[in-house]
Parts: sequence; C-alpha cells; structure tokens
Amino acid sequence: MSLRVMVAVVILIAVLIWTLRRPYVGILMVIALFHLNLRMFGAGLDEIRFQFVATIVLLISFILNQGTLRQIATPMRPPMVWLFAFLLVVFLTSMWAVASIDVAFESAVDFSKIVLFSYLMVKVVQTKKEVDILMWFMLICVWYTSFMTRWGVEWDWIDAIEAGIATGATGTHILMYFPLMITLGLTGKNWIEKVAAFAIVPFMLDCMTVLEGGFRSTFLTLVVCVIGFILFAPGKLRTRSIVPFIVGGVLFVYVLAPPGYFEYMQTILDPSSESSAASRSAINEVSFTLIKEYPFGIGYNNYPMISMDYLGEEYLTDLGTRDAHNSYLKVATEFGVLGLFLWLMTFVLTYFYFRRVRKSQERSQTPTRLQLYAFSLAVGLIGIAPGIYTHSYNDLDTLYWFVALSCILYNVQFRDAEEAELMGQTARPIEQVKAAPPAPKPVRPRPGKSHHPVSVS
Repeated sequence: MSLRVMVAVVILIAVLIWTLRRPYVGILMVIALFHLNLRMFGAGLDEIRFQFVATIVLLISFILNQGTLRQIATPMRPPMVWLFAFLLVVFLTSMWAVASIDVAFESAVDFSKIVLFSYLMVKVVQTKKEVDILMWFMLICVWYTSFMTRWGVEWDWIDAIEAGIATGATGTHILMYFPLMITLGLTGKNWIEKVAAFAIVPFMLDCMTVLEGGFRSTFLTLVVCVIGFILFAPGKLRTRSIVPFIVGGVLFVYVLAPPGYFEYMQTILDPSSESSAASRSAINEVSFTLIKEYPFGIGYNNYPMISMDYLGEEYLTDLGTRDAHNSYLKVATEFGVLGLFLWLMTFVLTYFYFRRVRKSQERSQTPTRLQLYAFSLAVGLIGIAPGIYTHSYNDLDTLYWFVALSCILYNVQFRDAEEAELMGQTARPIEQVKAAPPAPKPVRPRPGKSHHPVSVS
C-alpha cells in the first residue's frame, strides 16, 4: 500500500469518527467521496464502497444525535415527499423486471442510498452558516473534478480512461453549478470570495472539452444556463453579468475550445449528420415501443439487457447492448408512466420551491444570500433539462442533491422569518408607521380637581 493510500485511509477513518459526533461533517464527506473515488487507488481499496459506507455512518450519526438535531424544525417538504414516492415505484417495478429482477433490485438499493443521503441533507443542514459552507464545499469539489480531469491526467495522477469515474466528472454535474459560480463571483461577501468563484470557471469550461462523453449535451447545458441567467437574474445582477459572460465566452472560444469543437457542436442542429446523434432517433423509437408494451415499466437498468431485441446490430455497442440515452425515456421505460410522472413532479416542485425562496424578496430589497442561492440553483436545474434528453442521467446524485437543497433553503428562509415574527423582530413597513394614529397626549390633572373614578350607587 502506497503512502498516498495510507494517508487517504487514515484521514477517512478520522472523518468517519468525527461524523459520529457531528452529522454535518458526514454530509460534507459523502459529497467529497462522490468526487474523490478512493477505489481508483487500487491496493485492495477497489472492493470498498466508500460513499455507501460513509452514508451508513452518517445515518448512524443522525440517529445518535437526534436530541440536538430536533431542536430546529426541518420538515420534509413536497419535493422530498414526491421523491420518496418515486423511490417506492422504483422498488415495485423491480418485482416484475423483464430481464433481471436481481439487477433491478440491486440498482434500486443503490438508488435508495442517493435518496437517503438527500433526506439526511434536509435534516442535518439547518442554518445559514451551514448552507454557506455546503455551497462552497460543493464548488471546491467541482473545481477538483475539473482540475483533475485535465491536469490529473496530464501529470499521470489518474488514467485518462478513468478520469470521469475517479472524479465523479460529468458535464451535467459540473454545469449545474455554473450559475452559482457566476452569482458568487458578482455578489460575494468580499473580494476573496469573488475571485475564488470566478477562478473556478475557466477550469470548468476547460473540463467540458476534455470529458469523453456528453460533449453536445454539456455545451447545450452551458448555453441554456447563460440564457436562463440573463432572463431571470434579479435586479442589477443581470446587467453586471454581461461582462463576465463576454470575457468567459472569448476565453472559451479562442483559448479553451480545441480545434473542431464548434464544428462538432453544429451537429446539435442537424443530428442526422453524425452517426451517434443520428442513432438517438432509432433508440427513441424503441423506447416508445417499450412504453406501449410495458406501461408499468421493465425494471431498473433492464433497458440495456433487452435493447438487443429491438435494435439493429448497427446501433448496438461492442457488448451487444444500448441504453436509452434519454433520461426522460429511461425513466418512462424502466419505471412506467407512473414513475415518469412522479419523477417529473419531483423536479417541478423542486424548481417551484427554489422560486418561492427567490420570490420572498420584495422588489425594492437587495436579494439575500439564500435568495441568490435559490435563483442560481433554479437556473442550473433549468439548464440541464434539455441536455439530459440525450443521455441517461436519471441516477446522477447531483439531481437529487438539488431536491434536498430546495427543501433546505425553504426551511432556513421561512423559519427565520417565522421566528422573527413570533419574537416581534419584524419591522413594520414605513408606510404603516406613517399611517399609524398618533399616541394620545397625557391628561394633566387640574389643581383642586379629583380624578379618581366616582362610584354611582
């Protein structure tokens, strides 16, 4: 076992012990392990499911620290309720999986880990300070992913083929945080925070051109995020974002994008001009056929195992299979029409809960930190919606972290408002103060006059 592996394991054990006393540490650790895959070190570590183990330790810590955690109310909001309803359908469809019940059930168990972690996020992250730390920790992990995907490969720290696996790197995952980076770069608390946020952006844009899979969907996500940011940014934030977008665009076009990149992106407008894009049409037809034949679903991850019966050989991979390459149709085929409805409603409610936090701001007021988070994450959610149409990202952890974040921001935002109102700390608007009747002047008693009440018998 190398020194690097030994250090990583010692740190991991120490953080696990710390998690038992502080559940919030466990939240950060699971996110870190999503981006830092210790299994890629080898030396026997490839048999350990670190993220799963960390989630179990976090669950134990959550149970042990109930007394402390219950001091602050953290109710499950509708986005999480609908997510649990979808999870139930995921397990139910495993019972009648068409190709393999074992594969469907094992995949459902793996997915339940993601849902469990999202639930624990809602229950553990309770304060504005914890939200701030969580957001920046996620951005640091995104920077690590982007850095290692390029320079980790260049310096032989990780293998190029395994870069995505070793860092949790997908363009969809990375671009979901792009609006947040721009927002923090423009509205950071100090110049250090602003510089740090903008400094991550070039690494992110560079990473987009390096990752092997999802080139077009990632580029489409970037375009939609920029458009969404400009359309929905509050107040002066829209105007202030123009310069960073222009600078970033010039940097991306003339420095970061490799030769032929934009020619390849043009196939988005004409899918038939490129074989991989053209195959999506045939695969989508198969998906609609499966929905008609199996309206209640074929079972989790059973799509690749039965695709060979519906697709011609020219569309199959070297393994003789093909996945749906469409998150919406993947969910519809494997979990049925009901599963698709519950899945879509989960994210529709997630968006509206972000929006409710964002709209709690008065027009004349400067957006709060929480409201800016809600705006940025909502734009990120909108941004990935078109891109996942061409890839099967329905089991990407980040999607369900956003579900949890919508509940967390809502709980923190409105709990503070309710507590302030109960304690009489909510200031009245100036119009109400002006309209309030003046206090009556005190009556001075006259000499020789009695002001005691007179009883009448």
